[in-house]
Amino acid sequence: MKSLTCFLFLVFFTVVCVSGQTTKEEAKKLARPADCGVSQYDDFKNSSFNLLSELLKTDTNYEKIKVDVSGYIEGEKEVTIDGVKGDISRLKSLKGSLESMDERVASLTTDGNDLLENATKVKPVTKVKAATDNTKESLKAVDLSKKMIDEISGQVEEDIKSLTGLLPKEE
Repeated sequence: MKSLTCFLFLVFFTVVCVSGQTTKEEAKKLARPADCGVSQYDDFKNSSFNLLSELLKTDTNYEKIKVDVSGYIEGEKEVTIDGVKGDISRLKSLKGSLESMDERVASLTTDGNDLLENATKVKPVTKVKAATDNTKESLKAVDLSKKMIDEISGQVEEDIKSLTGLLPKEE
């Protein structure tokens, strides 16, 4: 039964990793547009792309933890209680960071939609197109951030469950 659970975890892990790489690669390719010259729109753009950049760094940190988790599951790494507890602690910390980022995504989505609605009112009128285009690109960054957060959060949850299963039962 344990080998079946490990097999199913590895299949799930592989599927999630492949789909996660697609979103991650798309996020890496998304270029931060130049400032449009309207501070409110430029601040939104910077906040959106800073979040995406922070999320890519978080994903890189998660990749390091994932190596340990895979090693434990596949039997390539010695399972020690301290090592597993340390990885669980790091995963829980990562989960907290992702939850915080998810709240920022919700706020940025609302702000971006409001800015987009009001983009036609930007003065001078010559900056309307740049403000609109930047806001649309920024909302793409926010959407990619949301997708990455969902993908990584699912992986982190599975890893925490798997690692918790490796610990001896406390009575």
